[in-house]
Amino acid sequence: MGVMLEQIYQVVTRKAGFKGRMRLAVRTGISRVRASQMADESDVNMKFKTAADEIVGQDIDDFLKGGFNV
Repeated sequence: MGVMLEQIYQVVTRKAGFKGRMRLAVRTGISRVRASQMADESDVNMKFKTAADEIVGQDIDDFLKGGFNV
């Protein structure tokens, strides 16, 4: 569960470090552990992706596995 959310957390951590990961948790209100336990839903995925794009400073689609597009 939460495969896409976990991938988004991994990309943000890789690109923006621990501080970026914390910013994602604050912006979305969902911790990495909780995100990995949640079901992937399009509205939640979009919220995460939008926040991640802003934190990283670029579109993260290229870094996600499986061609995730929202």
